[in-house]
Amino acid sequence: MKSPLIKECLANIECKVIDIVKKHNVVVLQAVAARIDTARKEKRTVHAVGDGTFIVDGRKIDRRKLMASKLPPGV
Repeated sequence: MKSPLIKECLANIECKVIDIVKKHNVVVLQAVAARIDTARKEKRTVHAVGDGTFIVDGRKIDRRKLMASKLPPGV
């Protein structure tokens, strides 16, 4: 049985949890399959950096003020 694909996404990466580091609240994932929707016209990608900034097709967008309540202290 395959995992469900998210139709709004250009690419889907199916992962399994291989470790949970409780001391640091980190979940370690391993990719087991990747699928790309080649029929999709919209090809832009968004990457969350983790500090309140995002990269959209190579352009950095600063949303630290909007994300401040969701970030750990010192980030």
